[in-house]
Amino acid sequence: MLEHLRILDLTDERGLLCGRLLADLGADVVQVEPAGGSTARQAPPLPGTSPTTSMFWETYAAGKRGVAFDLDRPEEVAVLRRLAGAADVVVTSWPRALLEPHGLDPAALCAERPELVCTVISAFGWDGPKAAYADTDLVVWAAGGPLAPHRDGDLPPLRISVPQAYLHAAADAAAGTMLAVLARGTSGRGQVVDVSAQEAVGVATLARVLATAVGDDHPEWQTTPGQRTGRTDQSGSGAATPNSLKKWHCADGMVELHLSMGPAAGGFTNNLFAWLAEEGAVPERVAAWDWKVLPERLVSGELTHDDLDEARAAVRAFLLRKTKAEVLDAAIRRRLLCMAIFDMEDIAGSPHLEERGFWGQVDIGDHDVRIPGRIARVRGPEGPRVRGRAPLLGEHTDVVLKEWLGQP
Repeated sequence: MLEHLRILDLTDERGLLCGRLLADLGADVVQVEPAGGSTARQAPPLPGTSPTTSMFWETYAAGKRGVAFDLDRPEEVAVLRRLAGAADVVVTSWPRALLEPHGLDPAALCAERPELVCTVISAFGWDGPKAAYADTDLVVWAAGGPLAPHRDGDLPPLRISVPQAYLHAAADAAAGTMLAVLARGTSGRGQVVDVSAQEAVGVATLARVLATAVGDDHPEWQTTPGQRTGRTDQSGSGAATPNSLKKWHCADGMVELHLSMGPAAGGFTNNLFAWLAEEGAVPERVAAWDWKVLPERLVSGELTHDDLDEARAAVRAFLLRKTKAEVLDAAIRRRLLCMAIFDMEDIAGSPHLEERGFWGQVDIGDHDVRIPGRIARVRGPEGPRVRGRAPLLGEHTDVVLKEWLGQP
């Protein structure tokens, strides 16, 4: 799909995924590393059998060619700038303090070539009052807002289990890059695609970002756990109650399940309680509720929050007897609003991912390993796919200089 594009990739662990996605779509992505190697080569996980091999690098740098330059040598920086001049797109997550002295920042590159698409991935945006702030994955998540609901009372928020703020940002950067290339086909001009990781995690949790806009003026981070209010919560789980009430233990892990009420989604909860009733796991009185009209019954006082607690207790006891696989199978067959919370073992052994051809196989030197492969499955023999292993340090420098710059 993108075989006509040359992409110069000046990213570290904060932006590596962007180039990987574009490479999967066929672009010639050349990963640039400092002479000592990218810091992404030390990003965990590092297998115990090979502590110098980063599976993060092997996964997100797969499908690219690799070049290396000593950024302390002006003559090598000059060659790197010539590569930027030969590229259709430059993608970077390198810090501003590294890019600007070498003339590799968006302003310098686009001034030389107005048709260039320059994509920049940073914590808080390339410009603005927070542009120079220090950042980590935890800082970005906290600044973006999604950590606030995941806390126990007044205790500090819980961090996201696996660093992923910049994965959201890098995926957004890949989409933005393709839009900018498409626009260039009409206008003939490039542009700067400025991606803020803080904004990316906000978009990734859009339901909370839009809460006020759709009339939910009491998002869960403004609600005291356990507090009873006059407001009718549209999720019996519920949306204005602690997140712990939306995650339920089952026999071999946890599932995410919402006891939704109201005309839009109450039918899913009716399906759930029909399942419980079939197995004698809920009182008949509760099984007879129509969750589509439950808000009105709560407002009128016909039902109380104690009644809801009784329903939740029945669901809680029922799920403890079911495995994640059983719940997921029921969700598909019975149309339930729930999903199993997978751990890494579940993902690695997923028959669905296997059937979809999700995994790719790459050789990382002494053995083959399985890494995430297809980002999407499309009809026909081609489509997005992993196109080779991650490059060794400087592995393709000579051939890239010959192909892109005509150097012997």
